Amino acid sequence: MHHDRSRLASIGVRTGQSYALVPGIPTQNRELPSLEATLIFNTGAPISIIDASGGLLDVGTGEAFFAGLHQRFCFSRCGGSQSGVQVRLSPQAAWRILGPGASACADRAVMVADVGNRGLAAALRRHGPIGPSDALDTVIALLEDAMSDSPEVCSETGWAIGQLARPDTEVGAIAAELGWSRRRLIDRCRQVLGITPKVFARIARYQRVLANLDDGGSWAGRAIEAGYFDQSHMIRDFSAFTGLPPASYLEERVTFVQ
Repeated sequence: MHHDRSRLASIGVRTGQSYALVPGIPTQNRELPSLEATLIFNTGAPISIIDASGGLLDVGTGEAFFAGLHQRFCFSRCGGSQSGVQVRLSPQAAWRILGPGASACADRAVMVADVGNRGLAAALRRHGPIGPSDALDTVIALLEDAMSDSPEVCSETGWAIGQLARPDTEVGAIAAELGWSRRRLIDRCRQVLGITPKVFARIARYQRVLANLDDGGSWAGRAIEAGYFDQSHMIRDFSAFTGLPPASYLEERVTFVQ
Protein backbone atom coordinates (compact mmCIF):
# COMPACT_ATOMS: atom_id res chain seq x y z
CA MET A 1 0.00 0.00 0.00
CA HIS A 2 1.27 3.49 -0.82
CA HIS A 3 1.99 5.68 2.18
CA ASP A 4 2.01 9.44 1.95
CA ARG A 5 5.64 10.55 2.18
CA SER A 6 4.73 13.66 4.14
CA ARG A 7 2.98 11.52 6.75
CA LEU A 8 6.08 9.39 7.22
CA ALA A 9 8.43 12.37 7.19
CA SER A 10 6.32 14.17 9.78
CA ILE A 11 7.12 11.50 12.35
CA GLY A 12 10.77 11.14 11.36
CA VAL A 13 10.45 7.91 9.37
CA ARG A 14 13.10 7.93 6.63
CA THR A 15 11.87 4.67 5.11
CA GLY A 16 9.23 2.13 6.07
CA GLN A 17 8.48 -1.04 4.15
CA SER A 18 7.14 -4.54 4.49
CA TYR A 19 9.40 -7.35 3.31
CA ALA A 20 8.96 -11.05 2.56
CA LEU A 21 11.89 -13.27 1.60
CA VAL A 22 11.92 -17.03 1.12
CA PRO A 23 15.61 -17.85 0.76
CA GLY A 24 15.28 -21.60 1.22
CA ILE A 25 18.64 -21.69 3.02
CA PRO A 26 19.98 -20.02 6.18
CA THR A 27 21.15 -16.46 5.52
CA GLN A 28 23.61 -14.11 7.18
CA ASN A 29 23.58 -10.40 6.32
CA ARG A 30 26.20 -7.81 7.18
CA GLU A 31 24.55 -4.69 8.60
CA LEU A 32 26.49 -1.44 8.16
CA PRO A 33 26.56 1.72 10.29
CA SER A 34 24.27 4.52 9.15
CA LEU A 35 22.84 7.81 10.37
CA GLU A 36 19.51 6.15 11.11
CA ALA A 37 18.24 3.87 13.83
CA THR A 38 16.43 0.70 12.77
CA LEU A 39 13.24 -0.95 13.93
CA ILE A 40 12.34 -4.45 12.78
CA PHE A 41 8.92 -5.97 13.46
CA ASN A 42 9.45 -9.67 12.76
CA THR A 43 6.48 -11.63 11.40
CA GLY A 44 8.53 -14.48 9.91
CA ALA A 45 10.91 -17.12 11.22
CA PRO A 46 13.03 -16.28 14.28
CA ILE A 47 16.12 -14.21 13.56
CA SER A 48 19.34 -13.66 15.49
CA ILE A 49 21.27 -10.41 15.70
CA ILE A 50 24.94 -10.18 16.58
CA ASP A 51 25.21 -6.49 17.40
CA ALA A 52 28.16 -4.13 17.17
CA SER A 53 29.08 -4.77 20.80
CA GLY A 54 29.23 -8.52 20.17
CA GLY A 55 25.96 -9.27 21.97
CA LEU A 56 23.49 -11.87 20.68
CA LEU A 57 19.77 -11.10 20.45
CA ASP A 58 17.23 -13.74 19.43
CA VAL A 59 14.02 -12.27 17.97
CA GLY A 60 10.99 -14.54 17.77
CA THR A 61 8.00 -14.38 15.47
CA GLY A 62 5.77 -11.43 16.40
CA GLU A 63 8.55 -9.62 18.30
CA ALA A 64 10.15 -6.26 17.57
CA PHE A 65 13.71 -5.07 18.11
CA PHE A 66 15.50 -1.75 17.94
CA ALA A 67 19.07 -1.22 16.75
CA GLY A 68 20.59 2.09 17.78
CA LEU A 69 23.31 3.95 15.91
CA HIS A 70 26.37 1.74 15.70
CA GLN A 71 30.03 2.40 15.02
CA ARG A 72 30.92 -0.90 13.36
CA PHE A 73 29.28 -3.63 11.31
CA CYS A 74 27.07 -6.32 12.81
CA PHE A 75 25.19 -9.36 11.49
CA SER A 76 21.65 -10.70 11.21
CA ARG A 77 20.94 -14.40 10.75
CA CYS A 78 17.78 -16.28 9.80
CA GLY A 79 17.21 -19.98 9.18
CA GLY A 80 13.83 -19.75 7.44
CA SER A 81 11.43 -17.54 5.53
CA GLN A 82 11.77 -13.88 6.50
CA SER A 83 8.95 -11.36 6.70
CA GLY A 84 8.16 -8.26 8.67
CA VAL A 85 8.35 -4.50 8.63
CA GLN A 86 11.56 -2.51 8.52
CA VAL A 87 11.59 1.13 9.61
CA ARG A 88 14.54 3.52 9.39
CA LEU A 89 14.23 6.44 11.80
CA SER A 90 15.98 9.73 12.24
CA PRO A 91 17.82 9.82 15.59
CA GLN A 92 15.37 12.49 16.75
CA ALA A 93 12.41 10.22 16.00
CA ALA A 94 14.06 7.28 17.76
CA TRP A 95 14.56 9.46 20.83
CA ARG A 96 10.91 10.52 20.76
CA ILE A 97 9.45 7.02 20.56
CA LEU A 98 11.90 5.32 22.93
CA GLY A 99 13.08 8.12 25.21
CA PRO A 100 16.58 8.00 26.75
CA GLY A 101 16.63 4.28 26.03
CA ALA A 102 17.26 5.06 22.35
CA SER A 103 20.68 6.62 22.94
CA ALA A 104 21.50 3.92 25.50
CA CYS A 105 21.14 1.41 22.65
CA ALA A 106 24.09 2.74 20.68
CA ASP A 107 26.06 -0.25 19.33
CA ARG A 108 23.36 -2.59 20.61
CA ALA A 109 20.22 -4.36 19.42
CA VAL A 110 17.48 -4.71 22.05
CA MET A 111 13.90 -5.86 22.22
CA VAL A 112 11.51 -2.89 22.04
CA ALA A 113 9.62 -4.29 25.02
CA ASP A 114 12.79 -3.87 27.10
CA VAL A 115 13.36 -0.18 26.26
CA GLY A 116 11.57 1.84 28.93
CA ASN A 117 7.93 1.89 29.96
CA ARG A 118 6.51 4.53 27.64
CA GLY A 119 6.42 5.45 23.98
CA LEU A 120 6.65 2.55 21.56
CA ALA A 121 7.06 -0.11 24.25
CA ALA A 122 3.79 1.01 25.85
CA ALA A 123 2.05 1.24 22.45
CA LEU A 124 3.10 -2.32 21.64
CA ARG A 125 1.81 -3.59 24.96
CA ARG A 126 -1.56 -2.01 24.20
CA HIS A 127 -1.68 -3.40 20.68
CA GLY A 128 -0.06 -6.83 21.01
CA PRO A 129 2.20 -8.60 18.48
CA ILE A 130 2.33 -7.34 14.89
CA GLY A 131 0.87 -9.81 12.40
CA PRO A 132 1.58 -10.09 8.67
CA SER A 133 -1.78 -8.62 7.64
CA ASP A 134 -1.58 -4.82 7.05
CA ALA A 135 1.62 -4.82 9.10
CA LEU A 136 3.07 -1.58 7.74
CA ASP A 137 -0.15 0.37 8.31
CA THR A 138 -0.26 -0.95 11.86
CA VAL A 139 3.36 -0.03 12.52
CA ILE A 140 2.93 3.53 11.28
CA ALA A 141 -0.12 3.92 13.52
CA LEU A 142 1.90 2.56 16.45
CA LEU A 143 4.67 5.08 15.83
CA GLU A 144 2.17 7.93 15.69
CA ASP A 145 0.65 6.66 18.93
CA ALA A 146 4.08 6.43 20.58
CA MET A 147 4.88 10.03 19.63
CA SER A 148 1.53 11.49 20.57
CA ASP A 149 2.68 12.79 23.96
CA SER A 150 6.47 12.73 23.50
CA PRO A 151 8.51 15.93 23.56
CA GLU A 152 10.52 17.00 20.54
CA VAL A 153 14.31 17.08 20.63
CA CYS A 154 15.29 20.67 21.39
CA SER A 155 15.64 22.72 18.21
CA GLU A 156 19.31 23.58 18.80
CA THR A 157 20.31 19.94 19.17
CA GLY A 158 18.20 18.96 16.16
CA TRP A 159 19.91 21.65 14.07
CA ALA A 160 23.35 20.50 15.22
CA ILE A 161 22.60 16.90 14.24
CA GLY A 162 21.52 18.07 10.79
CA GLN A 163 24.75 20.04 10.37
CA LEU A 164 26.86 17.07 11.43
CA ALA A 165 25.52 15.09 8.47
CA ARG A 166 26.74 17.71 5.99
CA PRO A 167 30.11 17.69 4.19
CA ASP A 168 32.97 19.76 5.64
CA THR A 169 31.47 19.60 9.13
CA GLU A 170 33.53 20.96 12.02
CA VAL A 171 32.28 20.27 15.52
CA GLY A 172 33.91 23.42 16.88
CA ALA A 173 32.24 25.61 14.26
CA ILE A 174 28.80 24.14 15.03
CA ALA A 175 29.30 24.74 18.75
CA ALA A 176 30.41 28.31 18.09
CA GLU A 177 27.38 28.98 15.88
CA LEU A 178 25.13 27.90 18.76
CA GLY A 179 27.12 29.80 21.34
CA TRP A 180 27.89 26.52 23.10
CA SER A 181 31.12 25.00 24.34
CA ARG A 182 32.35 21.87 22.59
CA ARG A 183 31.59 19.91 25.75
CA ARG A 184 28.00 21.11 25.80
CA LEU A 185 27.52 20.13 22.16
CA ILE A 186 29.04 16.70 22.77
CA ASP A 187 26.84 16.10 25.82
CA ARG A 188 23.63 17.26 24.09
CA CYS A 189 24.28 15.14 21.01
CA ARG A 190 25.18 12.06 23.03
CA GLN A 191 21.89 12.35 24.91
CA VAL A 192 20.05 11.85 21.59
CA LEU A 193 22.51 9.91 19.43
CA GLY A 194 24.33 7.77 21.96
CA ILE A 195 27.58 8.53 20.09
CA THR A 196 29.75 11.63 19.87
CA PRO A 197 29.27 14.32 17.21
CA LYS A 198 32.67 13.42 15.75
CA VAL A 199 31.71 9.77 15.25
CA PHE A 200 28.33 10.77 13.77
CA ALA A 201 30.11 13.03 11.27
CA ARG A 202 32.53 10.20 10.40
CA ILE A 203 29.61 7.86 9.67
CA ALA A 204 28.04 10.54 7.47
CA ARG A 205 31.27 10.89 5.50
CA TYR A 206 31.66 7.14 5.02
CA GLN A 207 28.00 6.90 3.95
CA ARG A 208 28.75 9.41 1.19
CA VAL A 209 31.39 7.00 -0.12
CA LEU A 210 28.89 4.12 -0.05
CA ALA A 211 26.39 6.22 -1.99
CA ASN A 212 28.91 6.72 -4.81
CA LEU A 213 30.28 3.18 -5.14
CA ASP A 214 28.55 2.62 -8.49
CA ASP A 215 29.59 5.90 -10.11
CA GLY A 216 32.63 4.43 -11.85
CA GLY A 217 35.00 6.95 -10.28
CA SER A 218 38.38 6.34 -8.68
CA TRP A 219 38.79 5.64 -4.97
CA ALA A 220 40.83 8.81 -4.60
CA GLY A 221 38.08 10.84 -6.27
CA ARG A 222 35.37 9.29 -4.10
CA ALA A 223 37.43 10.03 -0.98
CA ILE A 224 37.87 13.72 -1.78
CA GLU A 225 34.24 14.13 -2.85
CA ALA A 226 33.05 12.58 0.42
CA GLY A 227 35.18 14.97 2.48
CA TYR A 228 38.25 12.86 3.32
CA PHE A 229 41.77 14.27 3.32
CA ASP A 230 42.99 11.49 1.06
CA GLN A 231 42.38 7.93 -0.07
CA SER A 232 44.22 6.29 2.84
CA HIS A 233 42.09 8.23 5.34
CA MET A 234 38.95 6.95 3.60
CA ILE A 235 40.19 3.35 3.54
CA ARG A 236 40.84 3.39 7.30
CA ASP A 237 37.30 4.56 8.04
CA PHE A 238 35.72 2.26 5.46
CA SER A 239 37.51 -0.79 6.87
CA ALA A 240 36.62 0.14 10.45
CA PHE A 241 32.91 0.56 9.65
CA THR A 242 32.43 -2.40 7.27
CA GLY A 243 35.11 -4.86 8.37
CA LEU A 244 36.37 -4.97 4.78
CA PRO A 245 38.65 -2.77 2.68
CA PRO A 246 36.75 -0.99 -0.11
CA ALA A 247 37.87 -3.25 -2.96
CA SER A 248 36.95 -6.40 -1.02
CA TYR A 249 33.59 -4.92 -0.11
CA LEU A 250 32.80 -4.33 -3.77
CA GLU A 251 33.77 -7.92 -4.61
CA GLU A 252 31.76 -9.44 -1.80
CA ARG A 253 28.86 -7.00 -1.64
CA VAL A 254 26.01 -8.56 0.31
CA THR A 255 22.26 -8.10 0.59
CA PHE A 256 21.19 -6.12 3.63
CA VAL A 257 18.12 -6.64 5.78
CA GLN A 258 18.50 -3.10 7.20
